[in-house]
Amino acid sequence: MAPIKLSTTVWHDSLLPRDGCQITPVVNGTGPTTDAKQIADDWMVAFKGWATKAATCQITVKAYDVSKPKPNYPLYERTDNPGMFTVSTCPRELALCLSFFATNNVKRRRGRLYLPFHWWATAAAIPVRPGTNEQNKLGELATILQALGGVDVDWSVWSKVDGAARAVTDWWVDNEWDAQRRRGLRGTSRTEGTTSEESTRERSLV
Repeated sequence: MAPIKLSTTVWHDSLLPRDGCQITPVVNGTGPTTDAKQIADDWMVAFKGWATKAATCQITVKAYDVSKPKPNYPLYERTDNPGMFTVSTCPRELALCLSFFATNNVKRRRGRLYLPFHWWATAAAIPVRPGTNEQNKLGELATILQALGGVDVDWSVWSKVDGAARAVTDWWVDNEWDAQRRRGLRGTSRTEGTTSEESTRERSLV
């Protein structure tokens, strides 16, 4: 099996393309018994079990052979909960980062997944720093990715420059929030005003 990118999009607030939040984990098969469809189906089930609040929203998983040049069409596509979305209860750009690397924490061997807080959060208040509960929640996702597909499929870091998929060996989650501005809502109104400094200056010079 080729290295497979699992492009995973979840919709909140509307079904417009811009309201879909996406992550793109990569797995790589080292044996002949796995396929993109099975991996994507297993991932969808596991992801919905992990994503407490996102599980009832429209979710699309597209499996791509990440090693192919453009145009690169999906090998398989699946959508669950079509037409469904929930209203966000916290800023959509707020995320926690799952960082990882393959053997050495150096360029081309490391990666990140920015997980939106509202995918799993149930607390009414946002803590100033992510605590143990939030960090452990992302650790659960790392375990899911590690186990996906069995022994002949590896959660991997894909290097486009090297054309290589390397198995993840280490991961971590720190206690600081991240912001993904492109995931935020678009402005629908604004408050405007003018200042009077110039007018005041002119009057004082007369």
